[in-house]
Amino acid sequence: MYNILIVEDEQLEMAALTKIVSEHIVDAEIYTASTGRKAINWIDSITELDLLLVDLNIPLPNGLDVIRYLREKNLKTKVIVLTANDDINMACNMFGLQVNNYLLKPIRTSKLLEVLKTTLSIDSEKEERFEENKQEMLTFLENFEYVKWIERITQNLLEDKSVNHSKDLLNTVIRLKGLELEKSAKYNQQLSIMKYDRKNFYNILRTLINMSNDIFDLLHRKNLVKVEPILRAQYHIERHIFDELKLDNVADHTFISSSYLSRLYRKYFGIGFSQYIIERKMALAKILLRYSDLQINQISIELSYNDLNYFCRLFKKVTGKTPSEYRLTEDS
Repeated sequence: MYNILIVEDEQLEMAALTKIVSEHIVDAEIYTASTGRKAINWIDSITELDLLLVDLNIPLPNGLDVIRYLREKNLKTKVIVLTANDDINMACNMFGLQVNNYLLKPIRTSKLLEVLKTTLSIDSEKEERFEENKQEMLTFLENFEYVKWIERITQNLLEDKSVNHSKDLLNTVIRLKGLELEKSAKYNQQLSIMKYDRKNFYNILRTLINMSNDIFDLLHRKNLVKVEPILRAQYHIERHIFDELKLDNVADHTFISSSYLSRLYRKYFGIGFSQYIIERKMALAKILLRYSDLQINQISIELSYNDLNYFCRLFKKVTGKTPSEYRLTEDS
């Protein structure tokens, strides 16, 4: 996600700049200020400001004063200056302020986008992938396809070897759907301080799952989508994948009888309810064995198998290997 502050005192130009940035920069959080004082207030309150887009000719403190204030606090924020004057005095005044680029008014949309993407080092392929993933996630949310949602989040985490893509996806969906997630700030703080490695993998995955649970919980409570019984059942299972799961309990939360739920699993998946639970838990066990540093007995307990031998027998039945053999094979 890009935090972008636009400082412009002309209302029409501010509206145009905001529209262009929001429509063409994927996952941009846009802040606006019409005066230097308001801009400084934003600089003080935004935790990680990626870009300052500032008109030099704004009410005092002027654009140069705002940039100087920014540089006193933050050396990493990129700066693009907007000006109607192309002269040597402007260049001299900006010397030492680490201005990354400047645009002469009137500004063409194509030129603005070119400079924005260059300044932010935006990778077009990554941007396209993010957009595709975003649309995919919105579809999963609208159709209440929680299993596909979790699989996509997990796959992104494994492919990127970084938490940023998955975190930004969740935050973008939350913003686009207008959801007010009570623990959003807490989750983001937790994810921001965890480095992607074997030691942190499990905690990262659990945090992303917890955040996803809250998103779907909120959607469910607001009755924003019609949910079929089989999707409600799958959601409850994934929501409690780390707990012990029983047919009667899932049926109660799905508002159907146990016998009907059992028939639904045979109909949709060709296997019984219990086997479905085992396969979902073993799929998660494989990921934890391969990417986390959790010991096998820890993984067994996390998945609510208190009998380690039983867990190992189930794992071998599903995968053809013991957990130790699987970890050794996948690590080599």
